[in-house]
Amino acid sequence: MAWTFDSVKTLIEAQENWIVESEGDCLSVSNDEGVDAFVYAGEQQMLVETPLFPLSKVSQPDALNLLILKTHQLLPLTTIGIKHIGDEDYYVAFGSLSIDSKDTVVLEEIETLFLNVTEFMELYSDYLIQETHA
Repeated sequence: MAWTFDSVKTLIEAQENWIVESEGDCLSVSNDEGVDAFVYAGEQQMLVETPLFPLSKVSQPDALNLLILKTHQLLPLTTIGIKHIGDEDYYVAFGSLSIDSKDTVVLEEIETLFLNVTEFMELYSDYLIQETHA
């Protein structure tokens, strides 16, 4: 079965503790920990993506990029890239899978992304500019 927008929405909406909203041709999925992911079912593959943080909040981009490349194998089901969102570049975490994947694989990809976001934020926190409050 090839996934469509509607069939993916039905699958995800059946999951407890996930909130699903339509945003154009994507689905916005939020878990109970406040992590948001965007799911897109294309013609040949499905993408699951979440923004991590803006490039402008990184104190040492070259050092962070090197760390990302060196540690990618620690969380192999999720890739990190940089994507232009709105008026700013963001580090994003994403996974992709076949449009013919089984429902358990689709759910696993989303859940894995949710779990990995927490790991990424902890792993890369030393490179993020901390906002100070007076």
